[in-house]
Amino acid sequence: MRKSLGLAAADARQGGGAMFRGDGARTGVYHTPGVERFGGIQWRFQSGGMVQSSAAVTDGIVYIGSGDGNLYALDAATGAERWRFAAGRAITSSPAVAGGVVYFGSRDNRFFAVDARSGKERWQVTTGADAPLAWGFESGDLYTSSPVWSDGLVVFGSGDGRVHAVDDRTGAVRWRFATEGRVRSSPAILDGRVYVGSMDGTLYALELRGGRLAWRFDTEGHRLRSGDFGFDRRTIQSSPAAADGRVFVGSRDGFLYAVDAASGRLLWRVDHHMSWVNTSPAVAGDLVFAGSSDERFLQAVDVRTGKERCRVKTERPVWSSPAVAGDLVYVGDGSGTVYALDRASGAERWRHQSGRRILSSPVPHDGLLYVGNDDGGIYAIRDAIAPLERAVFWDSTLVRATRLATHVEMRDYFRERGYEVVDATALRRFVERRVTDRAPSVVVFAMDHLPASVAPSGPNQGPFRRYLDAGGKVVWAGIPPLIWPRDPKTGDAGDYSRIDRESTRRLLDVDHARSNFDGYGAAVTPEGLRWGLSGWWESNWSVDPGQVSEPLALDDNGLAGAWVKNYGGPPGTGFVRVYGGGWMGGGPSANFAAVQAVAEYRPR
Repeated sequence: MRKSLGLAAADARQGGGAMFRGDGARTGVYHTPGVERFGGIQWRFQSGGMVQSSAAVTDGIVYIGSGDGNLYALDAATGAERWRFAAGRAITSSPAVAGGVVYFGSRDNRFFAVDARSGKERWQVTTGADAPLAWGFESGDLYTSSPVWSDGLVVFGSGDGRVHAVDDRTGAVRWRFATEGRVRSSPAILDGRVYVGSMDGTLYALELRGGRLAWRFDTEGHRLRSGDFGFDRRTIQSSPAAADGRVFVGSRDGFLYAVDAASGRLLWRVDHHMSWVNTSPAVAGDLVFAGSSDERFLQAVDVRTGKERCRVKTERPVWSSPAVAGDLVYVGDGSGTVYALDRASGAERWRHQSGRRILSSPVPHDGLLYVGNDDGGIYAIRDAIAPLERAVFWDSTLVRATRLATHVEMRDYFRERGYEVVDATALRRFVERRVTDRAPSVVVFAMDHLPASVAPSGPNQGPFRRYLDAGGKVVWAGIPPLIWPRDPKTGDAGDYSRIDRESTRRLLDVDHARSNFDGYGAAVTPEGLRWGLSGWWESNWSVDPGQVSEPLALDDNGLAGAWVKNYGGPPGTGFVRVYGGGWMGGGPSANFAAVQAVAEYRPR
């Protein structure tokens, strides 16, 4: 007996398959442990372009596209690259995986099927050229349609204005349906029907077998002329979510809609006051979750009435689509922030900000949260028994003692990302508490000066070293600690004869006998890639790599310009030196993103 279409999609999801929004109905619900507490970054993978695709995770592999034209297959636990497939143009669609095959589209209206194990191409099809824009100046045409698989068919939209259904084994066309605009929305399938939006402002319901039109629902935007407003008021970018006899979809006309799945009759709509609803709704229980662009919020509304239950303000516009796992909702925004919110109340459980804007949608899976970022990174955020305690050291009384020219900007960068700013006194309290409670933690030094409060005359016996010995973590940018300190009152460091290259050996068991202040190029090592670093930069005060636990970057002389010294704590802890900046304003600067990457790296 043939399985129902709904069961077929479920089998694909649960037995070696995955797709955008978690299932074929695009509900945005993931039946998997999420991330209850921010425990750090388990891994970060750097691609060569913006990552606006969302991950498909199955069988221990993360499949995701990048603006560099590659589809990546990454180890879900470590981020190690298994393979990449070069599509030739940006991939902003999100892949679907079913039956050992990965399906996805590229920006140039080609659609691919590749082997999930090897990345070898099975087939590809090319659709037509992009349909003309109704107004001609519609912005935000960033995503392309993501495929949905069901019972031997792969269905996807294209810039040519059509919905395509192809055979999953051969790519042979089964049917096509023409709309009146580009189809960037991703089709949803439920009970034998395909639901999809178009840039013409219409939501379509098609029969899965044959592609016949069952009904169409014209949004408010369908009758609007975008040129009268100076921005797009027509497009449906949002992917429909189908559940319990209803279809939910957002539109750039500024409304979130609910329509009857059988007839297309309007049930309710929620006014976002001309703010685009680009996000694909998530439907969990009696709530629908959707984000708003210029109004900058995530809301939960009643599934039956559309009445708002709660609203959470975000830092920047929300284009990322919310994901639900357990009692938490996850969503990203244009500030690069991922929010984890209580599903019932909207109360914030945690947030994490990094990189650039997030247009990718978070995907929870087995205690990790995967999300792409416009900085080109793919992040795996981990759960933890206790949250990661984060502090940044900065003290107004020690401004003359630091050489870091960007110390104020660095303090503010980390404060904005949830780090507690600690002065010399609070720093001692922080590290002593961590020695006692052994909570996972990190201290970023925005000043390259080690205060006497944590490093008295016997530095290797002081609170600073005891903290490291207890499994703590310090990230240091700038001149190595104690090697050439400045007087906190005058800022005077004396002449070169005052340089003490043995000081770091006494403090850290790492000496700088071969070090100097000359700048050399430094290239990231494989270990550095695991810690989230990439590329190369100028470095100095490098050390013999044999003295450290992991060299993160090697300079032109083969010395470690960035490195980790572990003191018996868990992986990802110890003293981390990352220079990664240049010389400006009379002193060194720091690469804040690189410092944050290593600070929050915490593998299992």
